[in-house]
Amino acid sequence: ADDVVDFETRTRKYLNLTSNEPVFFTAEAKIDGLSLSIRYEERQLVLAATRGDGEEGEDVTANVRTIENIPKQLPSSAPEILEVRGEVYLSHSEFHRINAARETMGEQLYVNPRNSASGALRQLDSSITASRKLQFFAYSWGQISSSLGNSQFEVLENLKKFGFSINPLTQKTEGSGGLLESYREIEAARALLDYDIDGVVYKVDRLDWQERLGQLSRSPRWAIAHKFKAEQAETRVIDIDIQVGRTGALT
Repeated sequence: ADDVVDFETRTRKYLNLTSNEPVFFTAEAKIDGLSLSIRYEERQLVLAATRGDGEEGEDVTANVRTIENIPKQLPSSAPEILEVRGEVYLSHSEFHRINAARETMGEQLYVNPRNSASGALRQLDSSITASRKLQFFAYSWGQISSSLGNSQFEVLENLKKFGFSINPLTQKTEGSGGLLESYREIEAARALLDYDIDGVVYKVDRLDWQERLGQLSRSPRWAIAHKFKAEQAETRVIDIDIQVGRTGALT
């Protein structure tokens, strides 16, 4: 919580704002999936790539075309060139369905939804990707030929109008107090979601302020991530099995 308060303080100081000037942020659930960039030219999907090493990603265009909630063509109100960034994920219900089918066929079960989504997106056979029913949340953008708004929240609302899925937990809120309240609300919703999240990302809402704040070497000054604590549950030890090693040690 102290880091969140410090984030607002640093933002105000860098922008030279008075203490009574309101500062709005977005609080967005941090999806535990696979990062993806999708490029549209003349409002048609022409390229999709994974983040890779940050310089060069993997071309997964054919597979991305099979993801139902990613629009293949944008409406006339969209910019001619638009690069949308977001997260590909596999829902819990779909993950369990796939594993149940694999168990029936005597195949090895997948470990978790994130790895399953990653493997499905990189399949050489697009029909296999289509059968996995991947989904996508848009949360950012890259190259763009015309403005989509003056704030983070406004741009997300416009992406929604173009047919992209925006995470419904996304909130616009004021100050560090509002951010911490959003964090508590999103954390409380975590166990009820059909997908994995591992924290909340806070972003300064005004895009002109984002531009003024700029970047550090590895991260933007206008955004931070607030991770959740590790999930905990109780377990009961039923029995232990003691084995004698070749040196006589008991393990």
